[in-house]
Amino acid sequence: MSTISKPDANPVVAALLTWLVFGLGHMIVNGQQRKWMYTLIATIVGSILCVLPGMIIGILSIIDAYKTAERLHAGEAIPENEYSMPMLFKIVSMIDKTATCSAA
Repeated sequence: MSTISKPDANPVVAALLTWLVFGLGHMIVNGQQRKWMYTLIATIVGSILCVLPGMIIGILSIIDAYKTAERLHAGEAIPENEYSMPMLFKIVSMIDKTATCSAA
């Protein structure tokens, strides 16, 4: 699996894009296309089943985008599909078996 190194990643922009535009902070700012796709799918499925799970996944996704951008901004190279929020990782890892989490 490839790693991402983006010292120019902005945590605030990542969080805002994730909140405002369907989780795009993961893909545009953090460069994690696969992670964006699976969190978007989990949010949509959670919203269809019941609004509350979708909202929780959405909030966790915003926090994860922020924390991941912070790590990238600090110069850390992370795997393309690594999550910074253990709770979001546990939810998404049910559908994405390649997901990783250093904090879990």
